[in-house]
Amino acid sequence: MANRVFNEIQTYRGTWIMYLILLFELPTLVLLLVFFFRADDKSEMGIALIVMVSTLLLIFLFILNLKLETRIDDSGVSFRYFPFIRNWRKIEKDRILSIQVINYSPITDYGGWGLKGNKTAKAYSILGNEGLLISTGEKKKIMIGTSKAKELRMFLENWKEE
Repeated sequence: MANRVFNEIQTYRGTWIMYLILLFELPTLVLLLVFFFRADDKSEMGIALIVMVSTLLLIFLFILNLKLETRIDDSGVSFRYFPFIRNWRKIEKDRILSIQVINYSPITDYGGWGLKGNKTAKAYSILGNEGLLISTGEKKKIMIGTSKAKELRMFLENWKEE
């Protein structure tokens, strides 16, 4: 089964996190607008409104653009976590001692989601509690989050044998 490729892209778009952010940002904006229209000095309140709206918009756009991409092919495992890791990082197949799909606890094992690390592992995750754990024999293991654990397990069964 040569030339098989596994691709996965994870983002926060359309997830409960985006709705949670909107749930907090929209009432804040409405409250700021109420204060603006009731204020005696609209110039100061206008500046505050512009600063707050800009800040909330930038936070929303930042989270909207976070993206974890994973690619596994015949040569190895590649990943990037935009905007923190813009270029692909590659782990050559011959350097990988073990690779497996695991269930993990994001909070207790790595301190949450995102770009995390502890003494034994480096983690890259968006959401969920499943990931690809890679050991290269060096001091740290690498864990890359996945939302396609079942497909990834099936892919890895044949990939390791090649």
